[in-house]
Amino acid sequence: MDNGTLAEALLEVAEALEFLEENPFKAKAYQKAARTILELGFPAEDLIASGEIIHLKGIGPSIGTMLKALVGDQPFPLMAELKARLPGGYSELKKVPGLGLKKLRIMHQELGISTIEDLGTALDDGRFSGVKGFSAKGIARMKRAVLDVLSYRGWYLLDAAWAWMGEIIEALGDAALRVQPTGICRRGMEIVDCIELLCLDRDGAGEDILSCLNRIPRGRSARDGSAVHLTHPGKPPVKIYVEPHESFIPALFVTTGPPAHLEHVGKSGESLSVRVARDGITMDGKHVHVQDEAEIYSLLRMPYLPPDVRDIEWKYFADDKLKNLIGQGDLRGVLHVHTSMSDGHATLGEMVCSARDRGYSWIGISDHSRSAHYAGGLSVKSLKRQIREIDALNESDQGIMVLKGIESDILPDGSLDYPDSVLKELDFVIVSIHSHMDMGRDAMTERIIKAIRNPFTTVLGHPTGRLLLSRRPYEVDMDAVLEEAARQGVFIELNAHPMRLDIDWRLIPEFVARGGRIAICPDAHTTAGLDDMRFGIAIARKGLLTTRDCLNCLGARTAKEALAARWS
Repeated sequence: MDNGTLAEALLEVAEALEFLEENPFKAKAYQKAARTILELGFPAEDLIASGEIIHLKGIGPSIGTMLKALVGDQPFPLMAELKARLPGGYSELKKVPGLGLKKLRIMHQELGISTIEDLGTALDDGRFSGVKGFSAKGIARMKRAVLDVLSYRGWYLLDAAWAWMGEIIEALGDAALRVQPTGICRRGMEIVDCIELLCLDRDGAGEDILSCLNRIPRGRSARDGSAVHLTHPGKPPVKIYVEPHESFIPALFVTTGPPAHLEHVGKSGESLSVRVARDGITMDGKHVHVQDEAEIYSLLRMPYLPPDVRDIEWKYFADDKLKNLIGQGDLRGVLHVHTSMSDGHATLGEMVCSARDRGYSWIGISDHSRSAHYAGGLSVKSLKRQIREIDALNESDQGIMVLKGIESDILPDGSLDYPDSVLKELDFVIVSIHSHMDMGRDAMTERIIKAIRNPFTTVLGHPTGRLLLSRRPYEVDMDAVLEEAARQGVFIELNAHPMRLDIDWRLIPEFVARGGRIAICPDAHTTAGLDDMRFGIAIARKGLLTTRDCLNCLGARTAKEALAARWS
């Protein structure tokens, strides 16, 4: 279990204590412990196992016991007791924008709302009329949000799905089973409703699968014909299909999908008398054995398409794109990285060293700007101090170039958060929307375009503002925004954080065709957050992004020059 997951569990306890109005000092103790875990420069698991964790600042025996239970996937009495006292639908109610702890408590105590269904009923019944803190406009927004939250049910973020899939594959590895991801997880979609795996058949394969899965705490598995199903509280359901050797590759191809791709393949195969089915491949009515999926595409006289690009429309495919499709090994640098000077949990030096240790030749630091009070945004004085610290790091030759930047809030009128005299001292400026997200479509579009036209803007951050399974994008004319970004030479961020994955990959091909360029950014607040780049790569590939259209693929000097060129 990584440090982020451990810290998240501690923060859940702190939040529950606050909601239930328990001892505020106890809640703060759990918050402090979470910060301690996040700020560790190494995995906490070893310290937890040895018991040394209780010697860290803010972590005593009680919290140490909880951490040990978490790592061992064992129950922790306090957590169970708090969850039992929370409203039954608390986790879903929290997803409604604008509902903080205070409002949630009022809803629960005064209106008897415990679930998202209760909230919907209360809104329909007019029970919020006259309740302090709930305006007519806010009530209308809640009605829309309830429908959104209901639509999120059964879906999971990509990072959670991949992590769970990894655990399952590891568990099956105990029986030396050959397992291959398939379906939506193999294609790397932003959100996942089910994990599908293909297992090569052998004597007793089904029983071996059940035996492995039955050892997973709190998991429930069952066999359904040749497939095995696994369910687990709070995790995506798992389906494991057992396939014989002779049909394994065709089954992998078909179960990977998606349906539109298979339909196109089917039509292409008709003229060639090639039939692709789960149980095998035939040509002119005769069975054809294939060693891999590339041979299937060859029979269809089509170029091999990696699983992660099979969702894109066929009109975007071209040989040069497939040959130069971006991969993890193409990355030379990374930007949109926060430090402890704003709301990050690692120091400037720690983030720089972590990027260097991951093989990057450059890193762009961009803490929050001064209007982001909630995130410890940097005053002009603090920003200038950070600039001096970065200059000192570069002079000391850390083996990596550090670029000076900021994530500047786009203010409601479209202006940026610092005067030009400050911005000109930076190597790059990411501009992002963090407030006033309820503006009308025309006003929001005008606001963002004004920020893009600012001569110091180099990157437009998380351009639609979406939070997957949590917040819908704001109303904005993305076609107009992307057209202006391409015209002005402003990079569009592909925010690699699993909750964002924004820009939507479906918009990338048209943007690049206009001459636009992408910057893949982890939006990292911890050293571990730098590893979110793998999700950004998965989404970039879905949008057919090539190395020549991505800032991260440039060397340190060239990247710095490319950012500066926007200002020339």
